[in-house]
Amino acid sequence: MTLRRYSIGLLLLVFIMPFLWGCPYESTVPLEKSCKAKIDTELLGEWKSTEKGESVTMTFQQFNDHEILIMGTEDGKIQREVIRAFVTVVKNERFLNAQEIKASSEARGWYIVHYAISGETLTAQVVDDKLITKPFTSSRTLYKFVKHNLQNEALYGDNSAMVYQRVRK
Repeated sequence: MTLRRYSIGLLLLVFIMPFLWGCPYESTVPLEKSCKAKIDTELLGEWKSTEKGESVTMTFQQFNDHEILIMGTEDGKIQREVIRAFVTVVKNERFLNAQEIKASSEARGWYIVHYAISGETLTAQVVDDKLITKPFTSSRTLYKFVKHNLQNEALYGDNSAMVYQRVRK
């Protein structure tokens, strides 16, 4: 599978660009359990990539009391991947615990995406595997690691922040 096809296949999961520059960390555990999460209503709605040459739009919608679904289109075509996600707040910083919904027999890892919303702009960066020397086996240790490295730019490897604008209808 080519890198380009792989990045499109996981378009929603990690918001496209990290696969071109870095290696997003895929965890076996999220930062915390979804039952503790609150819906970030600011995140709900449609967001369009501002990356030149990209035609990606993501839709975030509430799934239940704790989780959201992320679906997307690229060049007007609906992507078949659907992502479940929930928010964890670490020292006032918001992170999405994102997991692609797959057939039950397939392994499903978690991607951790730091995001901020300012006005009509969503900025996101995926946690990279650059600082991680061994897999995390508990949410508690992953949470502590992220908390300890919040100010460390290497937490995101060489990944540039991805920027999206809210789509108003």
